[in-house]
Amino acid sequence: MRSASRQGEEPEERSGTAQYRLLWLASLFVLLFGLGAWQRSAVGASPEGAGVGLVLKANKTTYTRGEPLALTLQLVNQSPRAVRLHYRDAQRYDVDLQDAQGGSVWRWSTNQMFAQVLGEESLPPAGGKLTYRITVRQRFHPGRYTVVGTIPAEEGPFSASINIRIE
Repeated sequence: MRSASRQGEEPEERSGTAQYRLLWLASLFVLLFGLGAWQRSAVGASPEGAGVGLVLKANKTTYTRGEPLALTLQLVNQSPRAVRLHYRDAQRYDVDLQDAQGGSVWRWSTNQMFAQVLGEESLPPAGGKLTYRITVRQRFHPGRYTVVGTIPAEEGPFSASINIRIE
């Protein structure tokens, strides 16, 4: 193992390992999300300079009436630095199901209570993630719907949407 020539400089072996890990994480991300590990997904835009992307996924594009909707919201740090998100209360995410006209049919946070405390979440650098899984067990009328996932951080909000159909 080589020693660093200047204080604070990493040895070559360590920086090579870090590059290998970053390449491995990027490859895993592409493999899981780029090749369709889920049927439907969407990546939302993040506010300028936030360095965070939001991915909303559903396990299917078409559901039968009464079948649970399995949704995943995932924040991904796209920057080389750790990102800290700040919240005004204990709520970390929300999901809204909208009909074809854009009207809200169901919202996860309706009738929920959230502690009124400031909070924060940290995302590790270069691919760090926060994942929230939501199962919707409601009976919706047949039709086309838009699912909107939101992360209500002060740095955002971050949102992404996908379209589903209920038969």
